[in-house]
Amino acid sequence: MNIRQRSAIALIAGLVLTASTACSPQAVDSPSTPSASATDTPTPGPEPTTEPTADPADPTTWIISDTGVGPIEIGGRLAETLAELPATWRNDENCSWTAWWNAEDASYGVFFVRGIESEDAPIAEISVYTSSESPAAVPSPVTAEGLGIGATKDEVLAAYPGAVEGTAAVGSGTWLQLPGESEAHVFFEYREGIAGASDVVVTTRDQPAYEVCG
Repeated sequence: MNIRQRSAIALIAGLVLTASTACSPQAVDSPSTPSASATDTPTPGPEPTTEPTADPADPTTWIISDTGVGPIEIGGRLAETLAELPATWRNDENCSWTAWWNAEDASYGVFFVRGIESEDAPIAEISVYTSSESPAAVPSPVTAEGLGIGATKDEVLAAYPGAVEGTAAVGSGTWLQLPGESEAHVFFEYREGIAGASDVVVTTRDQPAYEVCG
């Protein structure tokens, strides 16, 4: 083999090597997978507060405010309100402008009164009361601060510093009127010489009525 042949063979071998290198599959970089970033766990917000639900059959769930007592509202209609209450409530022709209810153990009662000018007159007074000689707190309707019959003047004044004291128009009792901007106000009534409130009244009058069915 002469020099020219060897040169040709070497040239061919070089071309083959170059071609095979060019045709070899190249390592392809796989697309980078983004690293999973830590997702912040949302912090739960405060649970929404809900107003307590007044059960018409259970006055111990009722709240006393200047708008009414539980499902009984100042300005409502007596007949319509009475229709939504249990059959244990009473109303008769002798005192048709009132409706009343008494606890089974006679520890307290509730009544409400409409105006006497017509059957459609709005409810103007609602009372939670006890006939006990020594009124004490019992499971019954209370204000948002948890006060009801049996509450002392000191307890009422501590919870409602703006309360105003007054004297009953008839008799020797006294009362505390809670502050408020509504047409009606909440009153805690006290018999002379008795520490606990005997009545908690919501009324549109200047003070609770002395009697409602006399």
